[in-house]
Amino acid sequence: MADLPPPERSIPAQSTPRWPWIIGGLLGGFFMLAAGLGLGWYLFYRPIVNVAVQLPAPPAPPAPAGPDAAQVKALEDQIEKQKLANKQIEDQIATLKERLRADVCTAKDPAGKSQPASTPVPPGQKT
Repeated sequence: MADLPPPERSIPAQSTPRWPWIIGGLLGGFFMLAAGLGLGWYLFYRPIVNVAVQLPAPPAPPAPAGPDAAQVKALEDQIEKQKLANKQIEDQIATLKERLRADVCTAKDPAGKSQPASTPVPPGQKT
């Protein structure tokens, strides 16, 4: 064989460890995945409420146990005044009805005296 030069032996260079790159890649990938999932949820799955909902009015407080004595007295007084006013109107109606039954004056007989039944009524006149 021919003279071959001896193989060059390279001095092994000091290799840098790979584990920081692996851990950094895993952590970065995890954070990128979490950010993507969070953004996807925020954009597509979160409830979107743009309507202001008005709550119903609270119920009215319960009524007092019994009627108010002052209000009852005022209502009774008002009823008595109305009864008195009704009585006065009824009396006035009765008086006017009595006057209608009596002799009523007319333009032809202002005294309100009726003609005797024996007197004939001229044609065209009403009694």
